Amino acid sequence: MVLEVLGVPFREVEGFTCCPEKYLVETMSEETWYFTAARNLALAEREGADLLVACNGCYSTFRSAISAFNRSSSLREKISMKLSEIGLEFNFRSSVKHVVEVLYSQIGCEVIERKVKSPLYEMRLAAHYGCQILKPSPVVRVDDPLRPVKLDRIIEACGAQSVDYNTKLLCCGEALARSGMPDESLSAARLKLLELDQLGADGIVVMCPACFLQFETQQNLIQRQKEDLHIPVFYFTEIISLALGLDPREMGLDMHRISVQRFFDRWREKEALRASLPDVFDYELMRVCTSCESCANDCPVAQVDETFHPHDVLRQILNGSLEDVIKGDEIWKCLECGTCVELCPNNFGMMKVFKEAKRLAIRKGNVPAETVQAYKMFKDLGVLGKVRGRAREKLGLEPILTTGIDELSKLIEGEGEE
Repeated sequence: MVLEVLGVPFREVEGFTCCPEKYLVETMSEETWYFTAARNLALAEREGADLLVACNGCYSTFRSAISAFNRSSSLREKISMKLSEIGLEFNFRSSVKHVVEVLYSQIGCEVIERKVKSPLYEMRLAAHYGCQILKPSPVVRVDDPLRPVKLDRIIEACGAQSVDYNTKLLCCGEALARSGMPDESLSAARLKLLELDQLGADGIVVMCPACFLQFETQQNLIQRQKEDLHIPVFYFTEIISLALGLDPREMGLDMHRISVQRFFDRWREKEALRASLPDVFDYELMRVCTSCESCANDCPVAQVDETFHPHDVLRQILNGSLEDVIKGDEIWKCLECGTCVELCPNNFGMMKVFKEAKRLAIRKGNVPAETVQAYKMFKDLGVLGKVRGRAREKLGLEPILTTGIDELSKLIEGEGEE
């Protein structure tokens, strides 16, 4: 569904078998592993196409096999002879791509973002890369093995926030169960899921079906043991599908072992909060601002008042507490000096938010007495301070001429009376 919406051409080919999986098959018989991988690659080559895989294990197998074929002419000769026995010819030209590679590098996150119809605003999702998609490099390398970003960027292109966490690069532990160690397999999954639960993540996003199965199955076992752990598990194209506005029922989300209803409930809550925010506030830029805070220590008021944290005021507004903000005193601490605007790497500056919040507070009558008094003086006299006539006389200065208050009064009559 995602490939079709994003315009990625593909076709299915009959005759494929398992890639085969490295952990099991290569360990038992390297020769069987090479022959099986070569046969699948030969089928793709016969179609004049590369392999597009949705599984980390498949990607790792094919990339590793291709690397081995490129290094050894004797292995290529042996493979060719073996394949000829079943009527296949392999010229070692077909390659392999993971769906993540295609969407990130060939389509691009900017294109995905432009096609998003239902942004996953404020949803906190954790990217799980898995162990066979990044290492060993450079043979297997969809992304930087130590600092991968591609899945995170795809999540962010869908409007969600990608959660950073300590166990991000740990294996899911799925293969441990196939080695007769079910307890260790469960512990590996639980370690990561427990951290995400403590961080308040709304879900974990995987790019491998084996990882998906592991986190769903093991979490189901954990729940049966009466442990309150509930982290919805998504294959990454499911998240993209939701953002593209595709029907969740067509995606089979109701077939997950771990219910995704909590995810949808939170999504609706956050959508309602966003919809309740007045149009004068730029929700997206405010969200970027609170995640940046590069100007936090430069605010002159924050330097003399340790209780003032301007970004916390923005968070309150984003979290639906606008009424509390405009009733409080914090917004009036902003001097509108422009420091945050000048330093903002996103060309935003939170001064704008404080200005609009003050205007809303004024409409509600929540204004400091000193501010009201100063404004009244301006409207009555056209100035914000009284002239000290004797001081001017002492300095040999002429009296101040008329302020033009009559003309000004006619000009602004009725203004600012909200």
